[in-house]
Amino acid sequence: MRSGGEGCIGWNLTGSSIEFGFCTAHSAHMHPFPDLPQLQFLIGSDLEQICLGIWQIDLSFSKGAISVQGDLEHLAQNGSVRRHNTDEDRLVPICLHHLLGQKVRTVEREPFLLTLGFEGGDTIRIFSEDGPYESGHLYNEAGLMTVF
Repeated sequence: MRSGGEGCIGWNLTGSSIEFGFCTAHSAHMHPFPDLPQLQFLIGSDLEQICLGIWQIDLSFSKGAISVQGDLEHLAQNGSVRRHNTDEDRLVPICLHHLLGQKVRTVEREPFLLTLGFEGGDTIRIFSEDGPYESGHLYNEAGLMTVF
């Protein structure tokens, strides 16, 4: 089990085993993103699936996944910006489908903002916040989950 942050519980799904553990790096409010070295697995990873749910937008990559339960902003190469919130604006068009099959080229991290740059020039910004509720989950290539 890898450690990642205080106040979050992580588990690792590998094969037929499930590993449980307590993370050690985040505050009790748990919501900052992991440090940049822990996010490098996303670089070069293909976006393979986008799944829309009532309370989340799931992004599945060839190496890992991100489940967004809060705000997500799509900055298209043409300059248009669409912000999506799973609690509001449910009827706003989501134009993420053209990102399918594209590789993540850049990953930038601030404590409450994760920015993914894609090979076609589009960017996805995922927002978190310091508070009592989760904004989503990040799964690395080994299946270890981090709550943000």
